[in-house]
Amino acid sequence: MITAFGNVRLLSTTIVVWFGLLSASVVSAQTARELEWDDLVPADWQPQSLFEEFAGITEIEDGDPIAEKMMQRIREVWDQAPLVAELDGKHVRMPGYAVPLDGDAEQVRTFLLVPYFGACIHTPPPPRNQIVLVQMKGQGVPVDDAFGALWITGTLKVEPAETEFGLAGYTLDADKAEVIEF
Repeated sequence: MITAFGNVRLLSTTIVVWFGLLSASVVSAQTARELEWDDLVPADWQPQSLFEEFAGITEIEDGDPIAEKMMQRIREVWDQAPLVAELDGKHVRMPGYAVPLDGDAEQVRTFLLVPYFGACIHTPPPPRNQIVLVQMKGQGVPVDDAFGALWITGTLKVEPAETEFGLAGYTLDADKAEVIEF
């Protein structure tokens, strides 16, 4: 027979367990998987094999038709670079450099995250699996911080996006941006 005291004790235990599970799931949801740039590239992708037709070329002049053909081939391969579908919807944290796309004099709200400084400014931009379109929630990244190395945290989507500086293979709805201190 369950007494009134037993009912209270059972209810108390149930509440404690429920809150424990709830707080564990909240902590788990806030813990971001730290990614490296190689994590965005399928392990079996070997792009160098796609350029065998140009093997042996050691010197080339600007404007040479072969140079134009090489640049066209690089662009084709980079725009079709495979993505890692398993990363879709993951809460991640990753380092990189911003290439600002949208904002104002104070904040950058939309930018490309790339693995090295100057990517997307020069031609050709990196492969699409090495460009992430970041959309900041809230105010964005202070302009002064946007030109240094950053940690970006948010939800990653395997969702290509065309931008003026290159094709991004992923988008990141970012909750947080932190300056990387060296």
